[in-house]
Amino acid sequence: MSVGRGAMSWAQSLWKQYDPINRIMFPAQGRTASYDVKGKPFVGELQVRDVVYKTIVVHMPVHVPGGMCAPPVRIEVPCMIVLRADLGTVDPNTRRKSNRCRARCTVVYLHGNGTDIGGVAEEAKALSRDLECHVVVPEYPGYGLAEGSSNEDSVDAAVFAGIRTATETLGTPLDRLIVYGRSVGTGPAAAAAARMSSRNKPPTALVLHSPYTSIQDYAREKAGSALGSLLVSERWPTKRNLARVKCPILLIHGDRDEVIPFRHALRLKKESKTYKASCALHVQKGGAHNDFDFFGDVLDPLAMFLRKHERGPWSRGGVEAPEMGLDLKEIAARVADAGPGEVDEYPFAAADKEN
Repeated sequence: MSVGRGAMSWAQSLWKQYDPINRIMFPAQGRTASYDVKGKPFVGELQVRDVVYKTIVVHMPVHVPGGMCAPPVRIEVPCMIVLRADLGTVDPNTRRKSNRCRARCTVVYLHGNGTDIGGVAEEAKALSRDLECHVVVPEYPGYGLAEGSSNEDSVDAAVFAGIRTATETLGTPLDRLIVYGRSVGTGPAAAAAARMSSRNKPPTALVLHSPYTSIQDYAREKAGSALGSLLVSERWPTKRNLARVKCPILLIHGDRDEVIPFRHALRLKKESKTYKASCALHVQKGGAHNDFDFFGDVLDPLAMFLRKHERGPWSRGGVEAPEMGLDLKEIAARVADAGPGEVDEYPFAAADKEN
């Protein structure tokens, strides 16, 4: 079997898959889900004047790549979608209500490791209202009602499925697609943007909230350089991946973050002179890892960043981009019909090793 430059050995791949560190990185695996198979209690509709924010759950087929001792597997992963639409009309023949898309962009939101998609439902809904966008939130394997277990490759596979749902099923153009990672989700977000950029199909913007330079760097800080390097193999090398990203990058970090120290964001910002795209850092003054003003220290700087760069919901001159007019009919069935995607698309994890 031939391998490309920088490809990991079968032993490294096997260790990363079964490494007990995965249980530490993803502590909420196996906990009771905050939602049921239909998405209750977060599904439903909220009307704001002539706009409806409709929250649904779909079940995405995901192809998880295998290794030397584990064949590839297909699992099912829930995905929360917040849709921005009009009030809708009822078809007199089918008596089904259909809604016209009113979104100006789509955000793929990758949550932290301490919660499932239900735990970030209110944040996703706030993003949808503030940015006038659809929000797609894929679940991590082993979290909530998702099958499988979380490791670098399986999470990247779920992220890929979420991006496919946003771009292929919903039909979001890449120049309207924003990838947003939070905490542990910043690693797969950066890896996804790097992989997309390597194929000259980058998202329009990348947002990393409480990022780390890499999982191994983080482990070295906690356990010491020698022990961290010995026990924790490299995962999500964000510092290297950002050098490959071809869209504007926004870093958001609290200067009193007690989980992922603020210095990680400072290092990423310092390295930005080597990046292919611009990189901004918003400091959440006095902000801790889970204690910050989501509106004043996330939504406002995010909106200002997108407007400055004329991305997502804004076009040239900082004017509102037109509504996308996507097809919102039968989304759950279309996601199922789309299948898990092509095997050679997986995983995103090796993005930093590609030419």
